[in-house]
Amino acid sequence: MAAKKRYQTGVLLGQIELTEKQNEFVKIMTKENTKVVFLSGPAGTSKTFLSVYAALSLYNENQKRKILYLRTIIESASKSIGFLKGDLAAKLDPYLQPLEDKIEELLNPQEKDVLLKENVISGEPINFIRGQDWKGKIVIADEMQNATVKELLTIMTRINSDTKLFICGDTMQKDIRNSGFDILFQMFNDQASIDHGIHALEFDSSDIMRGPVVSFIIDKVEKVINEF
Repeated sequence: MAAKKRYQTGVLLGQIELTEKQNEFVKIMTKENTKVVFLSGPAGTSKTFLSVYAALSLYNENQKRKILYLRTIIESASKSIGFLKGDLAAKLDPYLQPLEDKIEELLNPQEKDVLLKENVISGEPINFIRGQDWKGKIVIADEMQNATVKELLTIMTRINSDTKLFICGDTMQKDIRNSGFDILFQMFNDQASIDHGIHALEFDSSDIMRGPVVSFIIDKVEKVINEF
């Protein structure tokens, strides 16, 4: 298992323990020329947590920036967003819960409430992003194993010169057949992409932070999961 290191952030955030690969992500995201980071890895490797952590760290450096959280909406007959009660914000709450969970791990309740009330942090499904300009924003695109190539390209082409974009995905948990995440991960996993500020990082079971039982489960099934 990779050796763990401690990384200390500003006053908003406490101490967290990182594996070597996770620490590499923290170093990459602080580079000025970094524009896009693909994060691939199994459940429990803290892809979302690290992205929220990175976004809040970048916000500490420049509090004029906004944080946008994106998710795909995979609907079933029993969980269609159209059948959920309430207005659009209420309908989206279940999809944005992972964001709130991670914020609660990193901030005290008062800080969290202020950031949400002042719309420093907001969330929406990828269905609504076409035509947007993300100048100055820090964007977390989560669960992107459920996005197509076209949807991912729509996300990537929204960025501006000062946008930071984190694209998280786990191909073991994809719910669609035409997932574009792994295709683009491999496409941009080269030196030419790095030279343009696009990085692709892959975590494995040694980076899981939910305990040894999750690592055991992932190791047990990862060789056969893609057959289902």
